[in-house]
Parts: sequence; structure tokens; C-alpha cells
Amino acid sequence: MTVTSHRGAGTLIGTLVVLFIGPALGCSGAGMISSGNGGSSAGGSSAPSTGSGGRVASGGAAGMLPLQGGSSGSKGSGGSSSGVDASSTGGFGAGGSSGSSGGSAGSSSTGGARADGGGHVDAGIAAGGEGGVSAEAGCAAGKYKFCEDFETGTVGKLPTGWTQYNGFGPASPENAALATDQVHSGKMSLKTDDLGLKGAARAMKSLAGLGDITTRHWGRIFYKVQVPDPKPTSGVIHNTWVTLLSAEGTNHVVDTVEETSGMHQWIYNRTDSCAVGSPYNWKYDNAWHCAEWYVDGPASTYRFFSDSTEVTSIDFTGKTCTKVSNGYTAVIVGSTTYQTPLPGARIIWFDDLAIDDNRIGCN
Repeated sequence: MTVTSHRGAGTLIGTLVVLFIGPALGCSGAGMISSGNGGSSAGGSSAPSTGSGGRVASGGAAGMLPLQGGSSGSKGSGGSSSGVDASSTGGFGAGGSSGSSGGSAGSSSTGGARADGGGHVDAGIAAGGEGGVSAEAGCAAGKYKFCEDFETGTVGKLPTGWTQYNGFGPASPENAALATDQVHSGKMSLKTDDLGLKGAARAMKSLAGLGDITTRHWGRIFYKVQVPDPKPTSGVIHNTWVTLLSAEGTNHVVDTVEETSGMHQWIYNRTDSCAVGSPYNWKYDNAWHCAEWYVDGPASTYRFFSDSTEVTSIDFTGKTCTKVSNGYTAVIVGSTTYQTPLPGARIIWFDDLAIDDNRIGCN
């Protein structure tokens, strides 16, 4: 399989050859991307707030074509940290069909539950919805091990307890700051604006003192992308949203690549040579959407869900190249891209971030 790196100072560079064993994903590269067969369905449910969104006059937002989007989330507090984004991101493989959710829908809090490694429970999921997963908007005391609803702090500044995580481009306070123009719940969200420049700074929060979830956890975040978004005129735009930081490097657990048609894929990316990607089956729209991930460091396991439906084409266990780090120190949230020149600023709102031992869910 040929994987094309998306990280470059001026243009898309480098071709890295990665050998996969078994029925792996089909090949795709910047400039020759095949969308693959993937199941898609109705666009995510919309729950946008009113207001003038973003720097662009049309304050829309975006989510994804396939599947129903959940509403609800949670948030909280925690320590702070700092760092420099030295990760080598990029690389994706497209092809195959996008995964549909597995398991059967549970009822109330017990039905259809299955255990992942370490005994962490994943309530059964039916296509397009969840069963047995009870998510909660906002940060109820003690609901989740880590919870951030972006309700604490000053508009235009970083949330309380968060620090700026500098990328490889020029940093600006506008790259990640609290805002009131679009929210999923409450009165504020984290608004990110790359100002049309690659390597934008993001917001980071320490996971110190949180025990087991630093090696194995479920995560959930809601996001909204302003549309029309700046689509690539050629090749692709690789855009990272949620990163887990560890001594071993960075794991991009919510990561996207958009092609010229405006369709995008999900990828899991650790380094350019170790990335896995879904088909290009999603498109940003005017709605809030939900992304979930599961990581297990000791087992090197990763799973991803878009609006409650599992994207099995990027799931893996036990890989030695595309692996999961064992021991996270911080979570990084924001929007950073790797291509230049960019066709415009990309604005994204994030809200209701939660991390816990058990699956949190979107509904």
C-alpha cells in the first residue's frame, strides 16, 4: 500500500511505502484519491446555535454526511501543561467500505453491553444510534473521570486550566479561545481558527493524576465546522482535531483528510508512515456532530465512532507500526493543518469533551 505524506513546507511531499498483511485498506494518495465504497446515510442531526459564526460572514458549521448525530456531552477541569507540536502527521489510506456499528442495541444501562480489554464496557450499538449508553450534557460532578464543557474562563482566552500548545506555524490567541457564537451546550465552546496558516496552535490540558485513563479510556467530543469550509484546490487538506500526548509522541485520535470534492475521511495517525484511513464518505454540514474514540495502550487497540457508528476501517489491535502509546500525559484540542498555501481559514467549534473508563456515548 502506498501512503502519501501530507506534511510539507510548501507542497505535498514524500511517498512512503507501508506493507500491510491481510485484507488491508485500498491505496490512496494526495492527488489520486479514491473514495471507496462506504456506507453513507443521512446527515448528522443538527442542533446549531444561532449567532454570527466565525471570521467568515456566513457563520455556518459543519459535521458529516453519514449517520445521525447525537446531542449531549460533558466537560470539566484539570491541570495545565505546555509543549511544542513536533509530531509528524499525515499519511492516509482510502478504500474499502466504511464500518457500520456492531453489537445490538441495549436497553437502559445494561442491555447489549460488551467488554473491551481491561473490562471496560462498550454498550451495544445499533446502526445510527446507541443503546445502553447514557451520555450527559455539561459536567455533572463526578460523572466522568475527565470532563470539560468549556464554561470556565473568559471569552477570547483559553479555558481555565488549559495552556497553548504551539504548533510548527505562527501562533495566535485566535487559534484556540472561548467563544459564545456557537455552542453545543451551555454558554461557551472552544473556537479554533487557523487563520489560513498551517501548524496553528491548539489548546492543551494535563491528564496528570487521572490514573488508569491515561493508558486506557473512552473519549468523546462534539464539533462543528464552519461552512463553506476551505477545500483544497488540488491534493488534500489534512486537519487534526484531537491529539493525545505521551512520552512516545503524539496519537491523533480525531483526525481528518479532505479532498477536492469536499468529502473527507477519518484517519488514525501516529506518524506519516503509520496511518490508517477510512473511505471518503463524509462531508461537513451545518450541524454539531460527535466523535468518539477508544484507546488501550497495553493492547495497542484503537476504535473510532462517528455520530455513534463505528468506523471499523480504521480500527486496529496489536499493530507494531500503527500503534497506540502506553501512557498519555495531556489532551490537545484544536484545528491544525499541514498543507500550504491554504485556500482560507478553517474555523471549528468544539464542546463537551469527556474521557472515562466506560463508553460515554453521544446521546
